[in-house]
Amino acid sequence: MKRQLQVKNGTGIAQSEWSGSGGMPIPPDSSWTFVDVTDRPEAVVGMTYDSTTDTFGPAPVVVRTLVTPAQVISVLTAAEWQIATTSTDADVVWAMAQFQLATQIDIASPVFSQLMAGLVSKGIVIAARAAQIQAALVALANA
Repeated sequence: MKRQLQVKNGTGIAQSEWSGSGGMPIPPDSSWTFVDVTDRPEAVVGMTYDSTTDTFGPAPVVVRTLVTPAQVISVLTAAEWQIATTSTDADVVWAMAQFQLATQIDIASPVFSQLMAGLVSKGIVIAARAAQIQAALVALANA
């Protein structure tokens, strides 16, 4: 019985498996490639496929970037939080209002990067501390 992986063109990631007898199924459109893996038991859904070498590699590492407001607060010091929440600077007040309305925060978004740069430019944290905060949030998102 044949075994094939359906690979999404462009990403090279095997997204589904087909097993059956007879010929290969017809792809629904040109955005998919079917690769015969009948004799390759190690090739599974989620792996990456390199068509130039006809090899499968490990699944891509997906770095998660979503955190909750509580996770953000957990990496701030009490002094940092107090300064941010009691500031009368219009930019800081606006950013804190956005933060407090959020249910999740994408630490990879340009808006978050601007927020961190703003904290540095307003003197709330120094650049090295902003980098520590971001590293801690990446760790929390991927825990």
